[in-house]
Amino acid sequence: MDKVKVYHYSKCVTCRRSIDMLSKEHELELRDIFKDRLSKDEIRDIIAKAGVSARELVRRKSKAYKDIINGNYTDEEIIEMMSNDPSIIERPIIIMGGKVFIRPRLEKVE
Repeated sequence: MDKVKVYHYSKCVTCRRSIDMLSKEHELELRDIFKDRLSKDEIRDIIAKAGVSARELVRRKSKAYKDIINGNYTDEEIIEMMSNDPSIIERPIIIMGGKVFIRPRLEKVE
């Protein structure tokens, strides 16, 4: 079975909870996006595979959320912001079996 990729932030409670639950049944490949930031190409790939817009990948609890969502930013500008500041990326991002789950309720991941 393929490894399950988890893009996370080690200090995030939701991320840690997701990792704990997934690790019981899956081999995980973990990447802390604060220590090893996502490139613009990686962010574009996640957005494409998840079938979402860049705005939908913006973390709702981030301080910049309202500015980004209400601003007149293009997807490319938002992707640039995310590559420079991982705190605005919704997390965890779980890639399993070719599917991308962004901050999922874990019962939907299986």
